[in-house]
Amino acid sequence: MRTLRWLVLALSMISQFSFVWSLLPLFEDRFLVSEPDLVGTWKEDGGEDTWTFEVAEGKTYRLVQRQAEYELNLGQKTEKRPGDTAYFQARLGRLGEILFLDFYPADNDSSMPHNDWLTAHLIPAHTVARAWLAKDSLKLVFLDEGWISKAIENGQITLAHVKTESGYVLTAPTAELQALILKHADDPKAFPADARADEGALELVRAK
Repeated sequence: MRTLRWLVLALSMISQFSFVWSLLPLFEDRFLVSEPDLVGTWKEDGGEDTWTFEVAEGKTYRLVQRQAEYELNLGQKTEKRPGDTAYFQARLGRLGEILFLDFYPADNDSSMPHNDWLTAHLIPAHTVARAWLAKDSLKLVFLDEGWISKAIENGQITLAHVKTESGYVLTAPTAELQALILKHADDPKAFPADARADEGALELVRAK
């Protein structure tokens, strides 16, 4: 119960990113794959923020996400400040022929970071994105929070979960999470390819 109470508190501080959180990962180690093209630094075309993937232990990756500028909410006004660097474990795997990335916050010592991606992961939970990877392009579309909320509420999805004021946290085992993701991988409502970046979609180009 202490864990669930802490989740509710942390979710109240989540940034504007619209993600679905899972307490358990999408992949067991046997599903992980290595893709040399993922390694390197990526950015949005014309943007200053960067996502750097480095080879880590086993078949996992370390993601270093650098935010150039952060908009701090000061009540009646906002103030732009330099952003912080955040660190994640990234696990790349395939379900069938489809590539997915699982992100988990790691090695961060700032409790109130000036980094929107880390603020969206203040709880120790996983977020899942479908990935389209080429040598010089990387597209990430995250599982849509609005879709999964409606599917749970209308009974279409019965996956174990916790409901909080800020949304749902999935608590189902990895195998059940995989079955859900694979079933809806091609559903444009579950993985909306036309979503904006702040809704959980990123189109990145290789910086180096």
